[in-house]
Amino acid sequence: MSATRALLAEHSRRGAGIRRLLRLILVGFFVAVLITEPPVEHRIVCWVIVGCYLVWTLAVGALTRGGYERAERLSWLALFVDVATLAALTLITDSSASVSWTPYLLINGFFLIPVMAAAQLNPVVCVVVIAPAVLVYLVSGLLIRHVSEEPISYVLLRTAMLASVGLGAILLSRLQRSRVETIAGLLSDRNALLEEMVTLQQREQRDLAENLHDGALQYVLGARQELDDAVDGDPEAAERIDQALGEATRLLRSTMSQLHPAVLDTAGLLPALRDTIETFRARGRFRIELDSADWDDGLRTDADELLLTTTRELLTNVVKHAGARTVRIGLSRTGDTARLVIADDGRGMAGVDLDARLGEGHLGLASRRIRIEAAGGSIDFGPADPHGTVVEVRLPLSARPVRAVAPAAS
Repeated sequence: MSATRALLAEHSRRGAGIRRLLRLILVGFFVAVLITEPPVEHRIVCWVIVGCYLVWTLAVGALTRGGYERAERLSWLALFVDVATLAALTLITDSSASVSWTPYLLINGFFLIPVMAAAQLNPVVCVVVIAPAVLVYLVSGLLIRHVSEEPISYVLLRTAMLASVGLGAILLSRLQRSRVETIAGLLSDRNALLEEMVTLQQREQRDLAENLHDGALQYVLGARQELDDAVDGDPEAAERIDQALGEATRLLRSTMSQLHPAVLDTAGLLPALRDTIETFRARGRFRIELDSADWDDGLRTDADELLLTTTRELLTNVVKHAGARTVRIGLSRTGDTARLVIADDGRGMAGVDLDARLGEGHLGLASRRIRIEAAGGSIDFGPADPHGTVVEVRLPLSARPVRAVAPAAS
């Protein structure tokens, strides 16, 4: 679903809730009028209409939960039913106008129609519904004015006021839709820029890994090969040089793996995750438990790299800030959704505001959340029991063919 459509769907759902509330208020208004000023004739018919309208209101409330398209289709019909119900009650009680205030009270309910119409984001619906509502209000006012001998100018003024409210509702609906579309456009631009940034970052990391492999690492490996022939002096010095070069080789390999893990391409997410866990187990000096029973070793998806980099970012935060002794990682797949859970027994993250951290330039967790949400997923932080932090990541998956990548020379 596009950003614009997603926002329209969310605001449509909220608008449907407002309309449900207003219809229940309208039902309460009908009941109050029929009790305080019952019509002389057709009383039972009025109660039946009110009862049917209540059932209709509850049914519409249930049906509009079924999706954006259904809510849009029902909004037209529901608003016309609102107008028809008000018109029917007003005209049926018209015969009681000489002895009861019932029709004069019921006709005021028409002022809720523009508010209901404005609670959705389609100005065309507002026009199509409000125009007949104003016409019905005018006709109803003209039909009952002869009983109270109300001047026609009064009826016209009231109708003009309702039309003004309707115009305001139409303009408000148009403004609200414009705002939603503007926000959706900004969200789409943000996601596009984020994708560009991620692509650039991945390309730079891959290039840096290749440069390390083809440059510094080759020199170190060559030095080790030449060591046996070049050193004929102190054997202890040769051993120290060999140890130093060996450590440099290990560090370079580790850096290359962090920049672009070849194992992610050649073997899949789970082996790459195990390598990452070994690295952080040594760095953080804490115990890491991995539960991946529901994840196939050879599974490849488009979310692999994001899941791996998210795990690294979260483990980095555990190393720097948590002071944890045990970290538990769970990786599972349910249908087309991946679920990554990382829980630690450290200090916890009470009071951390990711938006504020992003605004201050701390791009770690906040930017990770943006990437996950841009990919259609979610990330949630919560307290662990009895202490610590639990982070749950959900990402949509799309399986892809295995990509055979030649292993780097060692």
